[in-house]
Order: sequence, then structure tokens, then C-alpha cells
Amino acid sequence: MTLEHKGYLGSAEMDMVTGVLFGKLLFVNDLVTYEAMTVAELQHEFRAAVDDYLETCRQLGREPQQPCSGLFNVRVGPALHRAAAVRAQKDGVKLNAVVVSALEQYLSQVAIKHAHTHDHKVTVELKAPAESVGTGIYSKNNWITSEQFGAQAHVSH
Repeated sequence: MTLEHKGYLGSAEMDMVTGVLFGKLLFVNDLVTYEAMTVAELQHEFRAAVDDYLETCRQLGREPQQPCSGLFNVRVGPALHRAAAVRAQKDGVKLNAVVVSALEQYLSQVAIKHAHTHDHKVTVELKAPAESVGTGIYSKNNWITSEQFGAQAHVSH
């Protein structure tokens, strides 16, 4: 469960041993926590914690941190960074637009599905009619020998 008040988000968790509900503000570096014994009390304590955080920042003369301000660092390997930058330049777009597009696509999907393919090696034994010479297949009025098409098949699933 996620709580929301004045643009701030908070977590809601439970200590299974004591039964205490607790949480903290999400997506800010300042540590702001709250706890309660009931869900209604936790919601109240969360709102009070946000209000107290904003008031404390005002009293200290500093701006409160804004959750999800629109700026974040993305750590990727140098090869992926370079490949994305080259592709973005080739496509005439900024690298930022590539990241925005990728995030929008990610969020529009219900769930990311893991898919893979792999190959199987299949051995096929070809048996020719007794009266023929060699092994092969009879197809469209032509006898094709196993040497002409090979004796391996490729199967994917």
C-alpha cells in the first residue's frame, strides 16, 4: 500500500511480531518516518509527518526535497551508453528522448514477459524404399539424396 499527501508518497508496512504499522517518505533523501497501530492511525500519522517535514524545512530556511522531480541518473555500461548515443544521433533525437520513450513503453505494458528461444539438434534417419539406390526423399517427381539436403533438422519452440 502506498500513501499520498501533498505530492509526497509513503510506504505502509507491518512488523509481524509486534503488529506495529510503520512507513517512511518515498523518493526523498531526507528520512521521515511514522508509525501507528491501525490503518486509520497510520494514514493520519503519514499526513502529519508530511506536514511536519514541510514545516521543518520552512523553519530551517531550506527547500523541501521533491519526490520524483523528473531528474535521475541511469547507470548503464559504457558499451550500451555509446550504442544508445550513436543510435539516437543517427535517428536525430536526443538520448533523453530515447530514455523517455523506453520508460513510456515499459509503463504501458501490463507486465514484462520473459521469453527465450533455444535450438535443439535433431537427428533424422532417412529410409529409402528397398528398390532405390541411396537414401533421400521423393519430392515433386524428383529423388533428392540425403547428401543434397543434409540429414539434420532445425527445430525451435
